[in-house]
Amino acid sequence: MRVLVSVLVVALAAVVPPVAVVGSAAATPPRAELIAKSVTGDLFNGQITVTAAVRNKGDKKAGASQTAFYLSTDGKQSANDTTLGTVDTKKVKPKHSMPVAAIFPLPTNAAPGSYRVLACADSGKQVKERNETNNCKASKAAITVVSQVITVSAAAGTGGTVAASGVTGGTCAGTACTFPTPGTGTVTFTPTPSAGYRFGAWTGPSCTGYTAGAGNAITFTKPTASKTCTATFVKQVTVSWSVSSNVPGDALCCTVTATATGGTCTPDGKTGSCTVDSGASTVTLTAGGTAPPIIAFTGWTAAPLATCVGTTSGAVNEVLTITNPTSPQNCVANFSFGGF
Repeated sequence: MRVLVSVLVVALAAVVPPVAVVGSAAATPPRAELIAKSVTGDLFNGQITVTAAVRNKGDKKAGASQTAFYLSTDGKQSANDTTLGTVDTKKVKPKHSMPVAAIFPLPTNAAPGSYRVLACADSGKQVKERNETNNCKASKAAITVVSQVITVSAAAGTGGTVAASGVTGGTCAGTACTFPTPGTGTVTFTPTPSAGYRFGAWTGPSCTGYTAGAGNAITFTKPTASKTCTATFVKQVTVSWSVSSNVPGDALCCTVTATATGGTCTPDGKTGSCTVDSGASTVTLTAGGTAPPIIAFTGWTAAPLATCVGTTSGAVNEVLTITNPTSPQNCVANFSFGGF
């Protein structure tokens, strides 16, 4: 009987291995497991701001790694995704999360369309994970990419021209310049008034963000939005004057003093002129140097083939006021000696 029991014990021992041995051989070693969560993306002025949280679902600390961001049309990682860039990610304790964020320029190869931002934890496979296939997560909201070509142009109004110069990072056809990448390139527009005009101002609802320079030139540096500017010019007129007299030695007398609003005048004297904005200025001419009754101011007249239209005032009408002239005028201040 003892022999039979012993044989059964040996047989059972051979068939059923010890419990301790089974548990030791089948135990799963602790591993990290990184996943991306809470992914967001925002596109503004040619730059994409991205955020995400890298969570360690595993039971072992994850070492330093990298998180990659992409633009994805379907929210799933594939060779068709457009790479934005990577962010260094610190170590992550088990059951903890690490925030990551970055700002990337919009890739020049991103075609116009709707995209979701895709974040992939441990993109460089630096962490030995329990599951290597669940690293990526897409944003819930999509961003829209429109044509990235920036157009900056300038036109000239009546009375002048505009020229483009100093172009970098783009090309120009006349004064219409294109830049393939937002936030790059430079162009300067310089206005030149025609004869009889002066530069007025740069106008246009989108004509902002420029740097003003010499000669009323404007420079756009690294434009991020299309611009359309128009150079306006202001027509000018000239009011001239001269002195006519029979006064001997009249170098000592008989002059005209001139002032103007909306323009400038040459120094006072026997001849001169004021250049003013057409239809929006006032010129005042004052005859002087008289010493009645020996020397008398006898009135204003027009020079040959010219006009002189205004309002006179003063003791002997020596003040001539020309309001809002729209064409050239040439006035003569007349003096006489002894009333002759």
